[in-house]
Amino acid sequence: MKKPSVIIVGGGFAGLACARELPSKDFAVTLIDRKSSFEFLPNIHELVSGVKKPKQVQLPFRSNLRAAGHRFVQGDVVAIDPDARRVTLEAQKHYEADYLVIALGSKDADYGVSGVSQHSYGFKSVAQCQAIHKRLNALSRSGGKVVIIGGGLEGIEALGEMLRRYRDTPLKLTLVEARDQLLPGGPQAVGELIARHCEDWEVECVMADPVERITAKTVLLSSGRRLRSDLTIWTGGPAPPPLLASSGLADAECWAPVDAFLSHPGYRNVYVAGDAAEPENPISKQAYHALDMGRLIGENIQRQTKRKRLRRYKPSPKPTLLAFGDIDSVLISDKLTLAGPPLGAAKELVFATVIADLDMRPGKVRLNAVVRRGKQATEQLLWPTLSNWRALKKQTQVRKLS
Repeated sequence: MKKPSVIIVGGGFAGLACARELPSKDFAVTLIDRKSSFEFLPNIHELVSGVKKPKQVQLPFRSNLRAAGHRFVQGDVVAIDPDARRVTLEAQKHYEADYLVIALGSKDADYGVSGVSQHSYGFKSVAQCQAIHKRLNALSRSGGKVVIIGGGLEGIEALGEMLRRYRDTPLKLTLVEARDQLLPGGPQAVGELIARHCEDWEVECVMADPVERITAKTVLLSSGRRLRSDLTIWTGGPAPPPLLASSGLADAECWAPVDAFLSHPGYRNVYVAGDAAEPENPISKQAYHALDMGRLIGENIQRQTKRKRLRRYKPSPKPTLLAFGDIDSVLISDKLTLAGPPLGAAKELVFATVIADLDMRPGKVRLNAVVRRGKQATEQLLWPTLSNWRALKKQTQVRKLS
């Protein structure tokens, strides 16, 4: 009997978690992604300082999926026909399946600001963060000016890594946020904490002054102020990928709607997961939600083939961990907010646990990868603290913010 076929478009957290959930003995699974490796995006900011290397935050798709008995296809998806559950790649190759899982992720929101794509570095991939790292190394010797646009989670963590590596160099750092608080939407106490750290380390924070235009050497603000910049980094948050709308899965510039089971209400056997999905009760675009969505879709596809009742998606409340280099870390939950350098270890533990769980390669290969990451974490994160008494003393301090 022919196995049901599943195509997963996108190999982020949701796509890879879905593939991991589907047994190859029961399903013919194909995952399609334009990159060759999965990237652990919540930790790519550490590439900016060099405390992590690209391979530490990557898993190769081909060997990982082959170990699970699945197929990987690398290519750019240019069209999706949800009625036929057909995917078309740039090379005009077509793939069809009984079930289609859309896990396209998101793109950078540019809010109509001129010059974003031409004159700024994005912050959504390993390649972008590596390029920033190389540019910073060059500028740190000459005392260049760096402007980070966006005072949300990405912008704050990027700034923290720059201070970890370059705070004793002539670099001039400026953080620009369109609203009147850092970490908009988060606890005010956290925004105030980061603002104090910026003052301590002579980072200029420009608040409530949106960016109007970016050029090769300047950032123009709505107030008329011009910031000179040798390196401009854009962390404007997520926006829906255009392919959702062009495929009929969503309205223009909207996320794809899903029902309580994460299936698309307009198409049979089509599921949507991760950032691309808009549940009935919207949730934040976080990796832990994407993981849960991918796993549930994998389970629901199995239940659907067995004519069992599908499981509803219920977002699980999890704390947000924010790392500000080696200066501070913050844990934000529904009930309390804590701050202190020791919380950085919790973020590292989450990283190590989740990436090991997503690694489907044989035991020896997976174990070697775990050992290698542990060794690198010890050398780059733990040992610099243990060898510095003042830093070690700070690592014991945790306080309640709210």
